[in-house]
Amino acid sequence: MSRELTTIILCLYCIKRRKIMEKKKILFIILCVIVLAVFITIALYYFRDKRIYTLNLPQPENLESITLKQNDNQKNINENKEINEILEKLNGEKRTTKEESIQDAPVNANNVITVNFNFKEAGASTIFIYNKNNKYYLEQPYNGIYQMTEEEYSEIEKLIK
Repeated sequence: MSRELTTIILCLYCIKRRKIMEKKKILFIILCVIVLAVFITIALYYFRDKRIYTLNLPQPENLESITLKQNDNQKNINENKEINEILEKLNGEKRTTKEESIQDAPVNANNVITVNFNFKEAGASTIFIYNKNNKYYLEQPYNGIYQMTEEEYSEIEKLIK
């Protein structure tokens, strides 16, 4: 009788243990689904706002002049041919970026060249060309920060000197 009782207790223990293991498996699966859902939500939120910004330069026929300024050096360009050349150099290969500009002017930049586009109608718009951490950038405030080559930077810089 004692042997039968031990067998019954052991069977009951095994059944109870199986139920606990099944509950643990179900809880583990639920936890995995929740973690996966959180990761998917974070990934969607992160990639949702990755916009592509395009450099918006004015049309040459709308410009009266372009003013280039670096430190104390300044040059005013009125000739249509020179205006077109500068716009081509600035536009490069139709610049695009995912880096947004959220400032009026570059921060912690070296050798900043300010480019003012003076419109025939009225008003002006500004972009900045600069060196930062041995890389060259063109920044259009509240639009984007675009990379440029050292050669492109140097060509614009030569126009001022």
